[in-house]
Amino acid sequence: MRFTFELARALYWLTRIELGLRRHPLPIMCRKLGIECDLRSAAEPAAVPVVLPRRTRTGVLACGYAVARWPFGNTCLRRCLVLGCRLRTLDPVLRIGVRRDGELVVHSWLEIGGRTLDATSAQYATLGTL
Repeated sequence: MRFTFELARALYWLTRIELGLRRHPLPIMCRKLGIECDLRSAAEPAAVPVVLPRRTRTGVLACGYAVARWPFGNTCLRRCLVLGCRLRTLDPVLRIGVRRDGELVVHSWLEIGGRTLDATSAQYATLGTL
């Protein structure tokens, strides 16, 4: 029952995020969602994974489930925004980085308290270093 509630909540926020990304720049969307948007910092991506409170487990799983089945695409940015909105009481920070893997690859991830939610974030150079 709790998962169904969290899934409905995630779908609600995904819909709002999808519409918002089409109307507003990313920093404004982040501000509206209560997520800090760090696009200028040259600090290295966090390498240590964050340990989330147990109470967030169902919400995180529901967000992942909803984004994986979202008809407009399962992108890391959408996943970060909906998850960041869900975890906004933990003060998440959205970071974006790039790497060259034959072609230019862009990736976004969340950090909480200087720790990452995405283990692959260390493979990217943050936008502020470019």
